[in-house]
Amino acid sequence: MSRMAAVIVALVVLAACGTQGQPGTQSGTPKHGGTATIALESELRTLDPMDSSLLVEREVFYNMYDSLFTIDPNLTIKPGLVKSWDVSDPVNYKFTLQTGVKYHDGTPFNAQSVKDNITRYKTGATSRRKSDLSSVASVDVVDDSHVNFHLKTPNATLLATLVDRAGMMLSMAAVQKGGQDFSLAPLGAGSGPFQFVEWRRNDHLTLKKNPDYWRSGLPYLDGLTYRAIPDVNAILAALKTGDVDIARVIAAKDVAALKTDSSFVYRDTPAIGFNGFELNTGAPPFNDAAKRKAVATAIDKYQILKNINFNIGVVGYGPIPPSSWAFDSSEKIYDHADAAKAKSMATGFTFTFKTTSDPVAQQLAQLMQSQLAAAGITMQIQTEEFATYQQECANHQFQACGVNWSGRIDPDGNMYAWWHTGGDFNDSMYSNSQVDKWLEDARTNSDQAKRKQDYDNAQKQIVEDAPYVFSTFGVSAQISSNKIQGFTLYPDLMIRMAGVGKS
Repeated sequence: MSRMAAVIVALVVLAACGTQGQPGTQSGTPKHGGTATIALESELRTLDPMDSSLLVEREVFYNMYDSLFTIDPNLTIKPGLVKSWDVSDPVNYKFTLQTGVKYHDGTPFNAQSVKDNITRYKTGATSRRKSDLSSVASVDVVDDSHVNFHLKTPNATLLATLVDRAGMMLSMAAVQKGGQDFSLAPLGAGSGPFQFVEWRRNDHLTLKKNPDYWRSGLPYLDGLTYRAIPDVNAILAALKTGDVDIARVIAAKDVAALKTDSSFVYRDTPAIGFNGFELNTGAPPFNDAAKRKAVATAIDKYQILKNINFNIGVVGYGPIPPSSWAFDSSEKIYDHADAAKAKSMATGFTFTFKTTSDPVAQQLAQLMQSQLAAAGITMQIQTEEFATYQQECANHQFQACGVNWSGRIDPDGNMYAWWHTGGDFNDSMYSNSQVDKWLEDARTNSDQAKRKQDYDNAQKQIVEDAPYVFSTFGVSAQISSNKIQGFTLYPDLMIRMAGVGKS
Protein backbone atom coordinates (compact mmCIF):
# COMPACT_ATOMS: atom_id res chain seq x y z
CA MET A 1 0.00 0.00 0.00
CA SER A 2 1.77 2.68 -1.35
CA ARG A 3 0.23 4.99 0.90
CA MET A 4 0.84 3.17 3.99
CA ALA A 5 4.09 3.49 3.16
CA ALA A 6 4.05 6.89 3.40
CA VAL A 7 5.07 7.46 6.72
CA ILE A 8 2.42 5.74 7.59
CA VAL A 9 3.71 3.61 9.52
CA ALA A 10 4.24 5.19 12.62
CA LEU A 11 2.04 2.49 12.85
CA VAL A 12 2.07 2.07 16.47
CA VAL A 13 -1.33 3.23 16.33
CA LEU A 14 -1.13 5.62 18.86
CA ALA A 15 1.71 7.68 19.46
CA ALA A 16 2.44 9.01 22.77
CA CYS A 17 1.03 11.95 24.49
CA GLY A 18 -0.56 13.93 27.21
CA THR A 19 -1.36 17.48 28.14
CA GLN A 20 -1.44 19.49 24.98
CA GLY A 21 0.76 22.55 24.74
CA GLN A 22 2.56 24.54 22.09
CA PRO A 23 5.36 23.52 19.75
CA GLY A 24 8.71 25.16 20.24
CA THR A 25 12.23 24.82 21.61
CA GLN A 26 13.34 23.96 25.14
CA SER A 27 15.06 26.75 26.99
CA GLY A 28 18.80 26.54 27.61
CA THR A 29 21.79 26.65 25.29
CA PRO A 30 22.98 23.23 24.12
CA LYS A 31 26.62 22.27 24.55
CA HIS A 32 28.80 20.89 21.80
CA GLY A 33 29.90 17.26 21.92
CA GLY A 34 28.51 13.91 22.93
CA THR A 35 26.14 11.55 21.19
CA ALA A 36 22.45 10.72 21.53
CA THR A 37 20.53 7.49 21.02
CA ILE A 38 17.03 7.68 19.56
CA ALA A 39 14.38 4.94 19.61
CA LEU A 40 12.54 4.16 16.37
CA GLU A 41 9.24 2.33 16.72
CA SER A 42 10.00 0.17 13.68
CA GLU A 43 12.93 -0.81 11.49
CA LEU A 44 13.55 1.21 8.36
CA ARG A 45 13.08 -0.19 4.87
CA THR A 46 15.18 2.25 2.85
CA LEU A 47 17.44 5.28 3.22
CA ASP A 48 16.48 6.68 -0.18
CA PRO A 49 13.78 9.40 -0.09
CA MET A 50 12.68 8.41 -3.60
CA ASP A 51 10.84 5.25 -2.58
CA SER A 52 10.53 5.84 1.16
CA SER A 53 7.19 5.27 2.82
CA LEU A 54 7.75 5.15 6.57
CA LEU A 55 7.64 7.81 9.24
CA VAL A 56 10.81 6.51 10.87
CA GLU A 57 12.65 6.92 7.56
CA ARG A 58 11.58 10.54 7.24
CA GLU A 59 12.89 11.22 10.72
CA VAL A 60 16.36 9.96 9.80
CA PHE A 61 16.24 11.79 6.47
CA TYR A 62 15.66 15.17 8.09
CA ASN A 63 18.96 14.72 9.90
CA MET A 64 20.93 13.49 6.86
CA TYR A 65 19.44 15.39 3.94
CA ASP A 66 18.52 19.03 3.45
CA SER A 67 15.26 19.99 1.72
CA LEU A 68 14.67 22.87 -0.63
CA PHE A 69 12.39 24.41 2.02
CA THR A 70 11.97 23.93 5.74
CA ILE A 71 9.43 24.91 8.39
CA ASP A 72 9.36 26.45 11.84
CA PRO A 73 7.43 24.90 14.77
CA ASN A 74 4.32 26.82 13.69
CA LEU A 75 4.53 25.13 10.26
CA THR A 76 5.47 28.35 8.47
CA ILE A 77 7.53 27.64 5.35
CA LYS A 78 11.10 28.93 5.65
CA PRO A 79 14.20 28.96 3.44
CA GLY A 80 16.13 25.72 3.17
CA LEU A 81 18.45 25.00 0.26
CA VAL A 82 16.28 27.56 -1.53
CA LYS A 83 17.40 30.93 -0.17
CA SER A 84 14.62 33.05 -1.70
CA TRP A 85 11.82 32.57 -4.19
CA ASP A 86 9.51 34.34 -6.62
CA VAL A 87 6.13 32.70 -7.22
CA SER A 88 4.34 35.71 -8.70
CA ASP A 89 3.70 33.67 -11.84
CA PRO A 90 1.61 30.67 -10.70
CA VAL A 91 3.11 28.34 -13.31
CA ASN A 92 6.73 29.53 -13.17
CA TYR A 93 8.53 29.39 -9.84
CA LYS A 94 11.95 31.06 -9.64
CA PHE A 95 14.26 29.82 -6.91
CA THR A 96 17.53 31.37 -5.71
CA LEU A 97 19.69 28.71 -4.04
CA GLN A 98 22.08 28.77 -1.12
CA THR A 99 25.68 29.02 -2.28
CA GLY A 100 28.76 27.24 -0.96
CA VAL A 101 26.80 24.15 0.11
CA LYS A 102 28.48 20.79 -0.43
CA TYR A 103 27.23 17.26 -0.09
CA HIS A 104 28.98 14.93 2.33
CA ASP A 105 30.98 13.44 -0.56
CA GLY A 106 32.37 16.89 -1.39
CA THR A 107 30.37 17.48 -4.56
CA PRO A 108 28.62 20.86 -4.84
CA PHE A 109 24.93 21.48 -4.39
CA ASN A 110 23.73 23.62 -7.29
CA ALA A 111 20.88 24.16 -9.74
CA GLN A 112 21.85 21.16 -11.87
CA SER A 113 21.63 19.01 -8.77
CA VAL A 114 18.11 20.29 -8.12
CA LYS A 115 17.06 19.44 -11.66
CA ASP A 116 18.60 15.97 -11.46
CA ASN A 117 16.92 15.21 -8.13
CA ILE A 118 13.47 16.33 -9.29
CA THR A 119 13.84 14.35 -12.52
CA ARG A 120 14.81 11.25 -10.53
CA TYR A 121 11.82 11.61 -8.22
CA LYS A 122 9.43 12.13 -11.16
CA THR A 123 10.68 9.28 -13.33
CA GLY A 124 12.21 6.62 -11.07
CA ALA A 125 10.54 3.23 -11.53
CA THR A 126 10.11 2.78 -7.78
CA SER A 127 9.48 6.44 -6.93
CA ARG A 128 6.70 7.32 -4.50
CA ARG A 129 7.13 11.02 -5.12
CA LYS A 130 5.24 11.13 -8.42
CA SER A 131 1.95 12.32 -6.92
CA ASP A 132 3.83 15.05 -5.06
CA LEU A 133 5.47 16.36 -8.22
CA SER A 134 2.79 15.63 -10.83
CA SER A 135 2.25 19.35 -11.49
CA VAL A 136 5.93 19.95 -12.37
CA ALA A 137 6.43 19.93 -16.15
CA SER A 138 10.14 20.74 -16.20
CA VAL A 139 13.03 22.25 -14.26
CA ASP A 140 15.40 24.66 -15.97
CA VAL A 141 18.90 25.56 -14.81
CA VAL A 142 19.54 29.29 -15.11
CA ASP A 143 22.98 29.24 -13.50
CA ASP A 144 24.53 27.46 -10.51
CA SER A 145 22.45 29.37 -7.97
CA HIS A 146 19.17 29.88 -9.85
CA VAL A 147 16.62 27.32 -11.00
CA ASN A 148 13.11 27.64 -12.42
CA PHE A 149 10.24 25.19 -11.97
CA HIS A 150 7.71 25.22 -14.81
CA LEU A 151 4.31 23.81 -13.84
CA LYS A 152 1.63 22.19 -15.98
CA THR A 153 -0.99 23.90 -13.85
CA PRO A 154 -0.80 26.18 -10.79
CA ASN A 155 -0.07 24.28 -7.58
CA ALA A 156 -0.76 25.98 -4.27
CA THR A 157 0.86 23.07 -2.42
CA LEU A 158 4.24 22.90 -4.15
CA LEU A 159 6.37 24.74 -1.58
CA ALA A 160 4.89 22.65 1.23
CA THR A 161 5.61 19.52 -0.80
CA LEU A 162 9.24 20.55 -1.23
CA VAL A 163 9.68 20.68 2.54
CA ASP A 164 9.39 16.91 2.60
CA ARG A 165 10.93 13.99 0.73
CA ALA A 166 10.14 15.35 -2.73
CA GLY A 167 12.35 18.33 -1.86
CA MET A 168 15.25 16.44 -0.26
CA MET A 169 18.41 16.87 -2.29
CA LEU A 170 20.98 14.09 -2.77
CA SER A 171 24.39 13.95 -4.41
CA MET A 172 23.85 12.27 -7.77
CA ALA A 173 27.49 11.15 -7.67
CA ALA A 174 26.78 9.32 -4.41
CA VAL A 175 23.60 7.78 -5.85
CA GLN A 176 25.49 6.48 -8.88
CA LYS A 177 28.42 5.24 -6.83
CA GLY A 178 26.10 3.45 -4.41
CA GLY A 179 24.40 1.55 -7.21
CA GLN A 180 21.98 -1.17 -6.13
CA ASP A 181 23.14 -0.83 -2.53
CA PHE A 182 22.53 2.91 -2.33
CA SER A 183 19.28 2.63 -0.39
CA LEU A 184 21.07 0.62 2.30
CA ALA A 185 24.28 2.65 2.47
CA PRO A 186 23.90 6.21 1.09
CA LEU A 187 27.51 7.18 1.74
CA GLY A 188 28.15 10.87 1.16
CA ALA A 189 24.68 11.50 -0.27
CA GLY A 190 23.33 14.25 1.96
CA SER A 191 24.23 17.82 2.85
CA GLY A 192 22.53 17.77 6.24
CA PRO A 193 23.86 18.18 9.79
CA PHE A 194 24.74 14.48 10.14
CA GLN A 195 26.22 12.02 7.66
CA PHE A 196 25.73 8.31 7.20
CA VAL A 197 28.21 5.89 8.80
CA GLU A 198 26.55 2.46 8.86
CA TRP A 199 23.25 0.65 9.10
CA ARG A 200 23.01 -2.80 10.63
CA ARG A 201 19.44 -3.96 10.34
CA ASN A 202 17.66 -4.82 13.58
CA ASP A 203 20.59 -3.45 15.55
CA HIS A 204 21.54 0.16 14.90
CA LEU A 205 21.91 3.00 12.42
CA THR A 206 24.79 5.41 13.04
CA LEU A 207 25.29 8.98 11.84
CA LYS A 208 28.20 11.29 12.57
CA LYS A 209 28.50 15.06 12.70
CA ASN A 210 28.97 16.92 9.44
CA PRO A 211 31.90 19.19 10.36
CA ASP A 212 31.29 21.36 7.28
CA TYR A 213 27.58 21.92 7.69
CA TRP A 214 26.51 25.13 5.97
CA ARG A 215 24.35 26.32 8.87
CA SER A 216 26.89 27.98 11.16
CA GLY A 217 27.44 26.43 14.58
CA LEU A 218 25.38 23.31 13.92
CA PRO A 219 25.05 20.53 14.81
CA TYR A 220 25.91 20.33 18.51
CA LEU A 221 26.20 16.57 18.88
CA ASP A 222 29.07 14.52 17.52
CA GLY A 223 26.81 11.72 16.42
CA LEU A 224 23.46 9.93 16.53
CA THR A 225 22.55 6.29 17.00
CA TYR A 226 19.10 5.02 16.06
CA ARG A 227 17.71 1.79 17.49
CA ALA A 228 14.60 0.08 16.16
CA ILE A 229 12.47 -1.03 19.13
CA PRO A 230 9.05 -2.22 17.88
CA ASP A 231 7.58 -2.73 21.36
CA VAL A 232 6.43 0.44 23.15
CA ASN A 233 6.99 -1.21 26.54
CA ALA A 234 10.59 -1.95 25.58
CA ILE A 235 11.04 1.68 24.48
CA LEU A 236 10.04 2.88 27.92
CA ALA A 237 12.37 0.37 29.58
CA ALA A 238 15.26 1.58 27.39
CA LEU A 239 14.54 5.19 28.37
CA LYS A 240 14.61 4.28 32.05
CA THR A 241 17.91 2.37 31.78
CA GLY A 242 19.54 5.17 29.79
CA ASP A 243 20.02 2.99 26.71
CA VAL A 244 17.88 5.48 24.81
CA ASP A 245 17.86 9.27 25.19
CA ILE A 246 14.85 10.20 23.03
CA ALA A 247 11.69 8.47 21.84
CA ARG A 248 8.64 9.53 19.89
CA VAL A 249 6.16 7.08 21.42
CA ILE A 250 5.47 5.13 24.56
CA ALA A 251 2.26 3.41 25.58
CA ALA A 252 -0.37 6.00 26.47
CA LYS A 253 -0.96 4.27 29.79
CA ASP A 254 2.58 5.23 30.88
CA VAL A 255 2.48 8.91 30.00
CA ALA A 256 1.06 10.22 33.28
CA ALA A 257 3.73 8.49 35.37
CA LEU A 258 6.57 9.62 33.10
CA LYS A 259 5.41 13.22 33.35
CA THR A 260 5.95 13.15 37.11
CA ASP A 261 9.48 11.70 36.85
CA SER A 262 12.09 14.48 37.08
CA SER A 263 14.59 12.35 35.16
CA PHE A 264 12.58 12.84 31.98
CA VAL A 265 10.97 15.51 29.84
CA TYR A 266 7.50 14.97 28.44
CA ARG A 267 5.59 17.59 26.49
CA ASP A 268 3.31 17.43 23.49
CA THR A 269 1.35 19.43 20.94
CA PRO A 270 -1.52 18.47 18.60
CA ALA A 271 -0.25 16.51 15.62
CA ILE A 272 -1.26 17.11 11.99
CA GLY A 273 -1.90 13.50 10.92
CA PHE A 274 -4.66 10.98 11.49
CA ASN A 275 -5.09 7.46 12.87
CA GLY A 276 -7.31 4.60 11.78
CA PHE A 277 -7.30 1.72 9.30
CA GLU A 278 -7.81 1.24 5.59
CA LEU A 279 -10.15 -1.08 3.73
CA ASN A 280 -9.26 -2.55 0.34
CA THR A 281 -12.02 -1.35 -2.00
CA GLY A 282 -10.57 -3.38 -4.86
CA ALA A 283 -11.38 -6.84 -3.48
CA PRO A 284 -14.07 -8.64 -1.44
CA PRO A 285 -15.56 -8.00 0.99
CA PHE A 286 -14.86 -4.26 0.84
CA ASN A 287 -15.51 -3.76 -2.83
CA ASP A 288 -19.04 -3.62 -1.40
CA ALA A 289 -19.56 -0.08 -0.09
CA ALA A 290 -22.31 -1.23 2.29
CA LYS A 291 -19.84 -3.47 4.14
CA ARG A 292 -17.31 -0.65 4.45
CA LYS A 293 -19.96 1.70 5.82
CA ALA A 294 -21.16 -0.96 8.26
CA VAL A 295 -17.64 -1.29 9.67
CA ALA A 296 -17.27 2.50 9.96
CA THR A 297 -20.65 2.70 11.74
CA ALA A 298 -19.79 -0.06 14.22
CA ILE A 299 -16.41 1.30 15.34
CA ASP A 300 -16.56 3.25 18.60
CA LYS A 301 -13.96 6.04 18.35
CA TYR A 302 -14.68 7.30 21.85
CA GLN A 303 -13.89 3.90 23.32
CA ILE A 304 -10.61 3.83 21.40
CA LEU A 305 -9.68 7.29 22.65
CA LYS A 306 -10.46 6.34 26.25
CA ASN A 307 -9.27 2.73 26.51
CA ILE A 308 -6.32 2.72 24.11
CA ASN A 309 -5.20 6.35 24.00
CA PHE A 310 -6.05 7.17 27.62
CA ASN A 311 -7.76 10.33 26.36
CA ILE A 312 -4.59 11.63 24.78
CA GLY A 313 -5.57 13.39 21.56
CA VAL A 314 -9.14 13.74 20.31
CA VAL A 315 -11.68 11.72 18.34
CA GLY A 316 -11.01 11.87 14.59
CA TYR A 317 -13.63 12.10 11.86
CA GLY A 318 -11.57 12.53 8.71
CA PRO A 319 -8.11 13.25 7.28
CA ILE A 320 -7.88 16.94 8.21
CA PRO A 321 -7.17 17.64 11.92
CA PRO A 322 -8.53 20.50 14.05
CA SER A 323 -5.23 22.39 13.84
CA SER A 324 -5.58 22.84 10.06
CA TRP A 325 -7.20 25.85 8.39
CA ALA A 326 -9.12 23.31 6.28
CA PHE A 327 -10.67 21.48 9.25
CA ASP A 328 -14.43 20.94 8.92
CA SER A 329 -16.01 20.81 12.37
CA SER A 330 -19.40 19.93 10.87
CA GLU A 331 -18.23 16.65 9.32
CA LYS A 332 -19.30 13.92 11.74
CA ILE A 333 -20.72 11.30 9.39
CA TYR A 334 -19.60 8.43 11.61
CA ASP A 335 -19.77 9.79 15.14
CA HIS A 336 -21.00 7.54 17.93
CA ALA A 337 -21.02 3.82 17.15
CA ASP A 338 -24.38 2.25 16.33
CA ALA A 339 -24.30 -1.56 16.17
CA ALA A 340 -27.98 -1.83 15.23
CA LYS A 341 -27.58 0.62 12.35
CA ALA A 342 -24.44 -1.20 11.19
CA LYS A 343 -26.40 -4.48 11.16
CA SER A 344 -29.05 -2.90 8.97
CA MET A 345 -26.37 -1.93 6.43
CA ALA A 346 -24.49 -5.23 6.25
CA THR A 347 -23.83 -8.03 8.70
CA GLY A 348 -22.79 -11.65 8.89
CA PHE A 349 -19.56 -11.25 6.95
CA THR A 350 -15.94 -11.92 7.90
CA PHE A 351 -12.73 -10.06 7.10
CA THR A 352 -9.08 -10.15 8.12
CA PHE A 353 -7.36 -7.22 9.81
CA LYS A 354 -3.58 -7.10 9.46
CA THR A 355 -1.49 -5.60 12.22
CA THR A 356 1.84 -5.97 14.02
CA SER A 357 2.84 -7.57 17.32
CA ASP A 358 3.21 -4.24 19.12
CA PRO A 359 1.20 -4.52 22.38
CA VAL A 360 -0.81 -1.35 21.75
CA ALA A 361 -1.61 -2.40 18.19
CA GLN A 362 -2.81 -5.77 19.52
CA GLN A 363 -5.01 -4.17 22.17
CA LEU A 364 -6.55 -1.88 19.60
CA ALA A 365 -7.27 -4.75 17.23
CA GLN A 366 -8.94 -6.77 19.99
CA LEU A 367 -11.10 -3.81 21.03
CA MET A 368 -12.28 -3.23 17.46
CA GLN A 369 -12.90 -6.96 17.06
CA SER A 370 -15.35 -6.86 19.97
CA GLN A 371 -17.02 -3.69 18.67
CA LEU A 372 -17.63 -5.26 15.27
CA ALA A 373 -18.87 -8.51 16.79
CA ALA A 374 -21.75 -6.55 18.32
CA ALA A 375 -22.84 -5.75 14.76
CA GLY A 376 -22.53 -9.36 13.63
CA ILE A 377 -19.26 -8.69 11.79
CA THR A 378 -16.35 -11.06 12.35
CA MET A 379 -12.90 -9.50 12.29
CA GLN A 380 -10.03 -11.98 12.26
CA ILE A 381 -6.72 -10.57 13.50
CA GLN A 382 -3.61 -11.47 11.50
CA THR A 383 -0.34 -10.52 13.21
CA GLU A 384 2.70 -10.19 10.97
CA GLU A 385 6.34 -9.21 11.15
CA PHE A 386 6.56 -5.51 10.43
CA ALA A 387 8.38 -5.64 7.08
CA THR A 388 5.97 -8.26 5.70
CA TYR A 389 2.96 -6.38 6.96
CA GLN A 390 4.14 -3.11 5.46
CA GLN A 391 4.90 -4.64 2.08
CA GLU A 392 1.60 -6.52 1.82
CA CYS A 393 -0.41 -3.44 2.70
CA ALA A 394 1.50 -1.40 0.11
CA ASN A 395 0.85 -4.09 -2.52
CA HIS A 396 -2.91 -4.17 -1.85
CA GLN A 397 -2.61 -7.67 -0.37
CA PHE A 398 -5.03 -7.05 2.47
CA GLN A 399 -8.69 -6.67 3.35
CA ALA A 400 -8.13 -4.30 6.27
CA CYS A 401 -4.84 -2.88 7.46
CA GLY A 402 -4.00 -0.70 10.46
CA VAL A 403 -2.21 2.35 9.11
CA ASN A 404 -1.64 5.83 10.53
CA TRP A 405 -0.40 9.01 8.86
CA SER A 406 1.95 11.52 10.45
CA GLY A 407 0.49 14.35 8.38
CA ARG A 408 1.66 17.16 6.12
CA ILE A 409 1.61 20.90 6.58
CA ASP A 410 -0.81 21.46 3.68
CA PRO A 411 -4.12 19.54 3.67
CA ASP A 412 -3.29 18.31 0.18
CA GLY A 413 -0.61 16.15 1.77
CA ASN A 414 -3.25 14.43 3.92
CA MET A 415 -5.53 13.68 0.98
CA TYR A 416 -4.28 13.73 -2.61
CA ALA A 417 -1.81 10.84 -2.60
CA TRP A 418 -4.18 8.79 -0.43
CA TRP A 419 -7.51 9.09 -2.25
CA HIS A 420 -6.91 10.53 -5.69
CA THR A 421 -7.22 7.79 -8.29
CA GLY A 422 -3.77 6.23 -8.74
CA GLY A 423 -2.22 8.22 -5.87
CA ASP A 424 1.13 7.03 -4.55
CA PHE A 425 -0.40 6.04 -1.21
CA ASN A 426 -3.79 4.93 -2.43
CA ASP A 427 -3.37 1.42 -1.03
CA SER A 428 -7.12 1.01 -0.65
CA MET A 429 -7.52 1.44 -4.45
CA TYR A 430 -10.23 4.03 -3.90
CA SER A 431 -11.47 5.90 -6.98
CA ASN A 432 -14.12 8.58 -7.23
CA SER A 433 -14.01 10.96 -10.19
CA GLN A 434 -15.74 13.76 -8.28
CA VAL A 435 -13.24 13.47 -5.41
CA ASP A 436 -10.44 13.59 -7.99
CA LYS A 437 -11.86 16.81 -9.38
CA TRP A 438 -12.14 18.46 -5.96
CA LEU A 439 -8.59 17.47 -5.01
CA GLU A 440 -7.22 18.68 -8.34
CA ASP A 441 -9.06 21.98 -8.06
CA ALA A 442 -7.79 22.50 -4.51
CA ARG A 443 -4.23 22.12 -5.77
CA THR A 444 -4.58 24.66 -8.54
CA ASN A 445 -6.55 27.30 -6.64
CA SER A 446 -4.72 30.00 -4.69
CA ASP A 447 -7.89 31.22 -2.94
CA GLN A 448 -7.83 29.55 0.49
CA ALA A 449 -11.59 29.88 0.96
CA LYS A 450 -12.23 28.07 -2.31
CA ARG A 451 -9.62 25.46 -1.45
CA LYS A 452 -11.33 24.85 1.88
CA GLN A 453 -14.66 24.28 0.13
CA ASP A 454 -12.99 21.72 -2.13
CA TYR A 455 -11.48 19.93 0.86
CA ASP A 456 -14.78 20.03 2.75
CA ASN A 457 -16.51 18.42 -0.22
CA ALA A 458 -13.80 15.85 -0.83
CA GLN A 459 -13.50 14.92 2.83
CA LYS A 460 -17.24 14.38 3.23
CA GLN A 461 -17.32 12.07 0.22
CA ILE A 462 -14.24 10.12 1.23
CA VAL A 463 -15.47 9.62 4.77
CA GLU A 464 -18.93 8.61 3.53
CA ASP A 465 -17.44 6.08 1.08
CA ALA A 466 -15.27 4.64 3.89
CA PRO A 467 -12.12 3.42 2.15
CA TYR A 468 -10.50 4.37 5.47
CA VAL A 469 -12.04 4.30 8.94
CA PHE A 470 -10.84 7.27 10.99
CA SER A 471 -10.49 6.92 14.75
CA THR A 472 -8.36 9.60 16.44
CA PHE A 473 -6.13 12.61 15.99
CA GLY A 474 -3.01 12.24 18.11
CA VAL A 475 -0.20 14.41 19.39
CA SER A 476 3.44 15.02 18.65
CA ALA A 477 5.56 14.56 21.76
CA GLN A 478 9.01 15.09 23.18
CA ILE A 479 9.84 12.08 25.33
CA SER A 480 13.43 12.30 26.48
CA SER A 481 16.00 12.18 29.21
CA ASN A 482 16.38 15.48 31.06
CA LYS A 483 19.95 15.55 29.74
CA ILE A 484 18.63 16.51 26.31
CA GLN A 485 18.83 20.25 25.59
CA GLY A 486 17.47 22.48 22.84
CA PHE A 487 14.83 20.03 21.59
CA THR A 488 12.32 21.69 19.25
CA LEU A 489 8.86 20.12 19.18
CA TYR A 490 7.16 20.10 15.77
CA PRO A 491 3.54 19.07 15.07
CA ASP A 492 4.66 16.77 12.22
CA LEU A 493 6.22 14.16 14.61
CA MET A 494 9.70 14.66 13.15
CA ILE A 495 12.64 14.68 15.57
CA ARG A 496 15.09 17.20 14.11
CA MET A 497 18.47 16.91 15.84
CA ALA A 498 20.61 19.72 14.38
CA GLY A 499 19.91 22.06 17.30
CA VAL A 500 19.85 19.44 20.04
CA GLY A 501 22.59 18.93 22.63
CA LYS A 502 23.17 16.65 25.59
CA SER A 503 24.52 17.62 28.99
